[in-house]
Amino acid sequence: MRYRASFVSWASALCLVIAGCGGETSNSTPGSPSAAGGRPKVAFVSNNAAEFWTICEAGARKAAEEADVDLQYKRPQDGAAATQTQIIEDLLVGKTQAIAISVISPDNQIAFLDEVAARIPLLCVDNDANKSKRKAYLGTANIKAGRSVGDLVKQALPNGGKVALFVGQLDPLNARERRQGVIDVLEGVESSGLRDTPDGKTYGKYELIGTYTDNVDKNKAKDNASDVLAKNQGAEDLCLVGLWAYNPPAILAAVKDANRVGKVKIVGFDENDETLEGIKAGEVLGTIVQSPYEFGYQSVKLMATLVRDPASAKIPADGIIDIPHRVITKENVEEFHSELKKLVGK
Repeated sequence: MRYRASFVSWASALCLVIAGCGGETSNSTPGSPSAAGGRPKVAFVSNNAAEFWTICEAGARKAAEEADVDLQYKRPQDGAAATQTQIIEDLLVGKTQAIAISVISPDNQIAFLDEVAARIPLLCVDNDANKSKRKAYLGTANIKAGRSVGDLVKQALPNGGKVALFVGQLDPLNARERRQGVIDVLEGVESSGLRDTPDGKTYGKYELIGTYTDNVDKNKAKDNASDVLAKNQGAEDLCLVGLWAYNPPAILAAVKDANRVGKVKIVGFDENDETLEGIKAGEVLGTIVQSPYEFGYQSVKLMATLVRDPASAKIPADGIIDIPHRVITKENVEEFHSELKKLVGK
């Protein structure tokens, strides 16, 4: 399955989402065929309410229109696994026929996810629960993406130095895999899985001074960065790495407050506007971007197929549908940001 909607259609769909987005939305209306049960009912459940998921929702809505399905799109406002579980339970009560989910806490939600998978087709998107009985995972190969982050860190600190990682939570598999990919590159290790990589250890020429979590709290994310800067005031070779979309802007704000722009290196993940502007200004070295629109589009298309004609669903033997990431630096940020602005109608 490949995305074939036009650039204009994508932009139009995204504008419609932004105009009416909220925590819980649907493309059905009372009295419509979907509300009456005439169309397959599918759902997408994100892992938090970040703006990243607005782009994903645009893709999901476009696919729902093309596939003629009733889509429920849900965004847990607090990023808590219990909230996500409750949303899914409510969807099941509402006779949803397939669900795609960005899992918040894979290790703790496996039993529940297996119960869901025993009833209806279940997909994991962006964040996998690879030990569950889900049909497929659609999203970024996060260890590979993390390795691209590691390459940027090495560009920032070619002679080695201190590295601090910042992320919302470490329960989600994508956070752990991105972290692992970074460390693999710094240490010069070829690995394809998670391994024991503690903080406070030197990997190759790089000292990992810490991995700082903020529980999806932007204020805490900035405070974490400020604390690291305060504790490493004399460090000349220091790189701060944000692994979730809001982390790089929080890091940049802390670096500006400390009057250390240009002295402290910053590497990011995802396509936040502030991150992209920071790359243009030379304040951020680069960022790794995903394809959230494709996450939504391809997952809804696959769910529609799994409900209507499961035998025709094209799922790789390993259950992984890789949606490639991109590396954005000063060389290509203008082009990428221009595309993104058109998508959001700016």
